Amino acid sequence: MARTRSRGLDSPRTPVSAKSKKVGAIKSSSATSSPTAEKVKKITAKRAKAQATEEKVEESKPAASKLSTSTVSSEIVSSKVASKAISELSKFLKREESKSKDTKSTGLFDESDEDEKKNLYLQIHTKKFFSEKPQFKPKLIKLTKSIYDQTSLKTCLIVRDQLATTTEQIEALENASLPTVSQILPLKSLKAEFKNFEKRRQFHADYDLFLVDDALLNLMPTLLGKIFYGNGSNKIPLPIRVTTSSNTKEISIVTIKNQVEKCLQSTYYLPPMGVNVSIKIGSVNSTFSEEELSQNLQDALSLFEKDTLRSVNLKTTASPSLPLFYAEKL
Repeated sequence: MARTRSRGLDSPRTPVSAKSKKVGAIKSSSATSSPTAEKVKKITAKRAKAQATEEKVEESKPAASKLSTSTVSSEIVSSKVASKAISELSKFLKREESKSKDTKSTGLFDESDEDEKKNLYLQIHTKKFFSEKPQFKPKLIKLTKSIYDQTSLKTCLIVRDQLATTTEQIEALENASLPTVSQILPLKSLKAEFKNFEKRRQFHADYDLFLVDDALLNLMPTLLGKIFYGNGSNKIPLPIRVTTSSNTKEISIVTIKNQVEKCLQSTYYLPPMGVNVSIKIGSVNSTFSEEELSQNLQDALSLFEKDTLRSVNLKTTASPSLPLFYAEKL
């Protein structure tokens, strides 16, 4: 009996020790697994970082290719196409001139009409309207070669009354050797002398280029009317600064000279409430080489984004239009 009791007392020790061993085993395994998990996390983090770096590198590659593609396609009309079109228009005008000589037609204005027929225009057709409301401020486009013959160009400059209060001041301006400027006209003189339609039309014909003090630009459509601002008008007054920013009450000869020269070196267009504009870029005559006309064409096109254009054509006053560009997607 005693032995049985002693065995009975000893018998529970085995499961207890086994249980304790199992618990100990679990603890030790968790203790050893924790540094391993940390290592795994570190390795995973490094791999993720490396992968992210690779993705950034891969993303940068297409961006570079897109940039290069954009740069290549930024030329709306190639120089080769432009030169070919100019050459064809030149041949057309020579054929027409030959026909007119054969018919022996003569007239009082034949010479001036022939010069007008040779004016070269870039026709721009956009996908969206240039403006949603009437615009009276022309946009200037600097050209490689001036479209004006400055040896014979007559320019009229309209200024506010406060800057030309006496005849002596006006004469001093006219004698200041301003490029091509042959007439300085105060606003009050414009209002008094050119109310009549016929006088306005004669005023329009007397000068080749009109410049206006930018402070008066908004008054010009009312004072000058459709003769100057109607469809097809090529003598829209160009606004210029006539004073310095530091002294707005006195005319600055230097400022006017710089502004006049800028206008003489530029062409322009008036943004319409529509999608079509015609921009003069020169003349198909001995004054301009094909290369100069081609460069002027590129200068004018540089103002427009390719994606905004529907078509681009080239024509003279008397010729049909030659297509240079059509948008693939409208």
